[in-house]
Amino acid sequence: MKIDCTVDGKTLTLSLNSNKPLSLILQENLDNQSNTAHCKGRMCGLCAVLIDGKAELSCMVPAFELKGRNIITFDQFQKTRNMKDIAKAYEMTGVEPCKDCYASRSLIFESLISSEETTPDEIKRTMSVVKCNCMETGDEVDIVTKALDIRRKRNVRRS
Repeated sequence: MKIDCTVDGKTLTLSLNSNKPLSLILQENLDNQSNTAHCKGRMCGLCAVLIDGKAELSCMVPAFELKGRNIITFDQFQKTRNMKDIAKAYEMTGVEPCKDCYASRSLIFESLISSEETTPDEIKRTMSVVKCNCMETGDEVDIVTKALDIRRKRNVRRS
C-alpha cells in the first residue's frame, strides 16, 4: 500500500503494510526514534506524536490511517516556540518528566493546550495514557495551566 503523508514538514510517499503501526514506520523508514524507541506496542504512553495537532500513541495508529495526515514528532516539536512555553512551565513548577517520558508528555501537553481542553479532569483523563509514574497528576495540571497562561500572554503581546 502507498501512503502519502507529511512527517515533520516533509511530504512522503511510503510503500508499506497497511496495518504497520506508525511507531515502527518512524523507526524503520525514517530512523526517528526520539520517542518511539521505548515503546514496543505496550500502550505505555511513551510514543506519542501529534497527528493533525492531536496527540496519539504511535504504536496504536496503523499505516492506513495516515493517508493525507500531518505528523509531528518530538524531534520537530522541540524546536518550536510552543515547546519553549511548556519548558518554561516545567521550570516555573519545578517539575519535569523523566527522560523516558519527557517527549511524550510534552506532546500530550501541547495537544491539551492547543485544543484548550484544560479542565483538571480532562488533563487527568488524557494524561492517564502515560504509564510512567515520575509525575503526580496535580503537577501535570499545574504544568498545563501554566503553559496555557504563558501561551496566552505571548499571543496577546503579538496582537
